[in-house]
Amino acid sequence: MAYASASDVSALCRNLVGSASGFDTSTSPTLTQVNVWLSSGCAMINAVLGSYGYDPIPTSSAAYDLALEANALYAAWLAERSRINARITSDERTRADMFKRDFEYHLDWLSALDLSALGVTQTSAGGRPYAGGISRADKDTVNADADRVPARFARGAFRNKEAPSVAHAPTWEDEQVRS
Repeated sequence: MAYASASDVSALCRNLVGSASGFDTSTSPTLTQVNVWLSSGCAMINAVLGSYGYDPIPTSSAAYDLALEANALYAAWLAERSRINARITSDERTRADMFKRDFEYHLDWLSALDLSALGVTQTSAGGRPYAGGISRADKDTVNADADRVPARFARGAFRNKEAPSVAHAPTWEDEQVRS
């Protein structure tokens, strides 16, 4: 289910609905097209949040209105793109370009927030690498996990045993034994 509705999009695109109160079967784009764009925009927002390990944003979250606005901007971007806008130069900005930029800006905001503090459930670390524990007990627990892929490298694995080392520096007694 989309965060926004077609009425949210029509509020942004009054020029596309004309004298109608909102999108319907006689507008271009139609209500069906706008609803499809809202659904795909919601899927995109949820995919980005899912890559950070978050579930979809519930209506009770403080971040819901931000997701609603991002969803409406995505559909407004595609609605404006569906209409032909002539450009004079390649750097000219159209309404569709502005909606796209605003959508990306809102998506960046959602990605940067700690949504768990705003009532969104975080189900996983979201692909963040695990750097290991700081205590010996944490390291032993991780190493004992049978499902964990074993490390490819170990500390000291490539140490030159012939090279002098501070840890194995000769002592005064060793010098006495050699002479």
